[in-house]
Amino acid sequence: MNLNEIIQTYYEYFNKEKLPYIKCTNCGHVFYYPRAICPKCLSKKLLIMESKGEGEIYSETKFVNEKGQVTIVGLIKLEEGFMIYANILTNRLEDVSMNKKVKVKFKEVIKEQKFPFFTTIS
Repeated sequence: MNLNEIIQTYYEYFNKEKLPYIKCTNCGHVFYYPRAICPKCLSKKLLIMESKGEGEIYSETKFVNEKGQVTIVGLIKLEEGFMIYANILTNRLEDVSMNKKVKVKFKEVIKEQKFPFFTTIS
């Protein structure tokens, strides 16, 4: 599978509200960001898998724009062992902190295309 096919498959997963990741069948390494070769062993033997979409906040940064609106970006460690940078959606800033449990939620960002975001689990 080439990189464009992998990216297209990711978009299809997103629109089905599923979070994909890649597993190298050669070395077992798991990673999120679309690549046509394993970043660990350089194998092209890759399999696209479906994540449960649950994990925890590994780190987070809050950005405040000139209107006082807050955007939170976090590095999320998923239960399957890979990490992803994503926006964290919340109504309560105090709910967002390291090690807090999160789950994936999909939002339509551009017309007819969803993308993954995360929300905290109470």
